[in-house]
Amino acid sequence: MLKDLPSRAARCVYRFPFVGIRFRRFLESRLGQRSYQNRTYWNESLKGWASPYLGGTLSIDLRNSITILLARQLAPTATSLLDLGCAGATLALCLGPEFKTYSGVDISDVAISKARENLAADKRHLATKYSLETGQVQDFQPSQQFDVIVLNEVLYFLSLNQVAAVIRRYSRFLSPGGLILVSLKEDEVSRLMQEVASRELKFEYGVLYQQQPQYPSWKTVRNRETPAYLVQALRLPKNSAPCKEPSFTRLK
Repeated sequence: MLKDLPSRAARCVYRFPFVGIRFRRFLESRLGQRSYQNRTYWNESLKGWASPYLGGTLSIDLRNSITILLARQLAPTATSLLDLGCAGATLALCLGPEFKTYSGVDISDVAISKARENLAADKRHLATKYSLETGQVQDFQPSQQFDVIVLNEVLYFLSLNQVAAVIRRYSRFLSPGGLILVSLKEDEVSRLMQEVASRELKFEYGVLYQQQPQYPSWKTVRNRETPAYLVQALRLPKNSAPCKEPSFTRLK
């Protein structure tokens, strides 16, 4: 019990965004870069506990299906998609023929290798132009603007300051009227991420869900193994200042 006191106290503070954001930023300034923010960590993890992110699981398939459904309904004319933190690029396997361009980015060489394998094995999307790049979300340089930008389970691996910077960065690469799709698991830190994101973007729609493999229930509950997820659609506010014209670099 005593060992849990610091984390329990932090969770209580995080429940109040005004205080929680300041406390979290102070904590992050003391902690510095975390292990899960470097390539070596993810290359190793994706060979072990994080391998389900590469695809082939009901959990990832469900999230991908919800993400693409929101994209189709809220951005029906979209033809291009940027998948930040793409892992095995399984989201690309859910795309219909209306999407002509898919760009996947991940920090891990292992993830991009698996993504290339997945897309090479899929024969349904021969008309889609694919590009896969190894890079950090914080500084990746897209080669074009996109109608849909996806951040599935990515933001909580960034610091709060990085969350705001990443949203501003990729807003410049969003086509006029474009859509940003974000998924976060239900916990206190994710709620802080949501608060930061809401200061930059306008919430339009969301789907809250939780897998229930053990027993049926009408309520979402705290569960570390199968947490609740919020998949949400966001846009730039209509009264926001126009983004500066992005500079593009050719993908290798």
